Amino acid sequence: MIAIKNGKIIFKDRIIENKILLLKDKIEGIVDTLPENCEVIDAEGGYIAPGFIDLHIHGYLGKDVCDANVDSIKTIAGGLVENGVTGFLPTTMTVDMKVIEGALNACREVKNSGEYYGSSILGVHAEGPFISASKKGAQDERYILKPDADFVKANADIIKIITLAPEEDKDFAEIKRMAEETDVVVSMGHTSADYKTAMESTRNGVKHATHLFNAMTPMTHRAPGVVGA
Repeated sequence: MIAIKNGKIIFKDRIIENKILLLKDKIEGIVDTLPENCEVIDAEGGYIAPGFIDLHIHGYLGKDVCDANVDSIKTIAGGLVENGVTGFLPTTMTVDMKVIEGALNACREVKNSGEYYGSSILGVHAEGPFISASKKGAQDERYILKPDADFVKANADIIKIITLAPEEDKDFAEIKRMAEETDVVVSMGHTSADYKTAMESTRNGVKHATHLFNAMTPMTHRAPGVVGA
């Protein structure tokens, strides 16, 4: 059992002090006195809060997920935990598919080893390469591809979110397969879809939006776009 003392414990509606938080794998309780045989952490007046979870981060401390390098992933994880991020999805970009696969393998290796200091790798967010050229933003147009459910299925052990442009998938056939045959969350982003297409995509497996308002059709009074959807 771990006991954290001298901290300001954050609740959703208040902050309490002069209490001791007990935890093992999860929070066991909040008490007034220290139990015996506990490992004691002195928060020294700091705040005690849930860790942040970062769903979309490409790199940190001069390292990039698409370095496709184990040491880069470890460096990112180590830096994030120092900022209160206890779980994250290292995020790939629209680059050469061999590089994306290398990045997935590096993340998979670090995650499965468990032998690293830092924020827990919860999986990967694959941002692209199945996006719209007209809303590519900083993504590299040379490597844009049509949605491919087989790629997602082959890497569903590590990919947790896939960002794509639903209008690039005719009849949403690939999106349906991703949604039905994997647990990967299909997210629309970097998309030029109109409102109707975006709404239809949500009925075929899209469950999320990536950086809402950015790199997608905006909401106007006669064309609600992806934002409206």
